[in-house]
Order: sequence, then C-alpha cells, then structure tokens
Amino acid sequence: MKAAVALSLAFVNHAGATAMYDYKPGEFLVIDGGSSPDKKFSIVTEENKAGKFGVYLRDAHTKKLIGQLEEVAIGLDSAPDAYHAHWAPDSKHVGITSRADRHWADNAIYRIENRRAYPVKTPELLCHAVPAFCQLTKELGGALTEDQIYAEDTVGKPWMARQNSSFSKIVKWISPTRFVVSEESQWQVKERDPSATLGQYDRRKN
Repeated sequence: MKAAVALSLAFVNHAGATAMYDYKPGEFLVIDGGSSPDKKFSIVTEENKAGKFGVYLRDAHTKKLIGQLEEVAIGLDSAPDAYHAHWAPDSKHVGITSRADRHWADNAIYRIENRRAYPVKTPELLCHAVPAFCQLTKELGGALTEDQIYAEDTVGKPWMARQNSSFSKIVKWISPTRFVVSEESQWQVKERDPSATLGQYDRRKN
C-alpha cells in the first residue's frame, strides 16, 4: 500500500475531553463512517457484560460480529463518534482513526478478505516524508515520546528533542490501495544544555 503524505510539523492542539458513552446491555453502535461502501460490513463499538470496551467488524446484514479489531487504540474514548472509519472505494481496506491518549491519535489499517479483517502494517511516515528531520531527531536524543520519558527504562535518559503529540488521519482514498494521510506533530526541542545551570542551583541550595 502507498500513502501520499500531507505533513504538518507545527505546535497544534487537538487534545479534547474524553468522549464517553454508557452502553446498554447488548448495544452495538456504528462508528463515524463505519458502514462500508458496499453495505456489507460495519465497524461498531460495544461494551460487554464484563465492562470491557471494544471495536469490532460486523456483518451489516446479519448483525453478527466477525471479529474484534484489536489494533485500534481504545485507551481513552468509548463514544462511537470518537472513532472514525475511512473505507477504500472497493470496501477491501479500511483505516480507523482513534486516540491512544489526549495527545496521540493513530490509524489502524485493515485488509478485508474472506470476511475477515487483517492488520496492514505501514512504515513510519515521518521518516519517509522528511527523512532529514527524522534523522535529526534521532541525533538529538531519539525523539522520546511523552510516555517513554516517564518509562522506567528511559528515566534520566538525556534528550535534546522529544515528540509531545501526534495526530494522524486518513483524508481520503484515491484508489483501492492508495490514500492521502494528514499528520500533525508537536515537538519540544532544547535550545541549550541545562546541566551547568542545574549544577549551580545544586551548589546554592547548600
């Protein structure tokens, strides 16, 4: 699969309140854009009896679930309109945009074949669109994300650049296997090494 990238590296704010919904027992709701163009499938959300939320591929005619779409990020929102499906014109591929947290939205892409959904892995688009910038962030400390900064294995790791937010969405499909995707990222870059200043503070406090 090929993607044409519309990339914006800017200080943007897409963070919003958590979108929650209280599901009734056995209730399934179609997400935004969830019905396939051929009307054979739909992408739905549901909360089971155990209180576990999930996103599923469903037969649009029989209303039976085909399978859970486990690659879709579901850590923040439960309302169906917080999830956005982008179907290919032939209904053989679908991308689902959702938020992993308030500052991170990603796409999970699937190939629909033999009445099943198969995950499609895609490369890191930033490194393909702007390879020089991608290399620069690695040289400046690996471009740690906000989650990685507070992870046990990265606490105290020096960095000069880190990615604070990422919002990716499929804008439109231009053929059965090609689509346009828009990505916006927020980065924090250190202008100087703060270690000398911190050292002076440490001596003064004594």
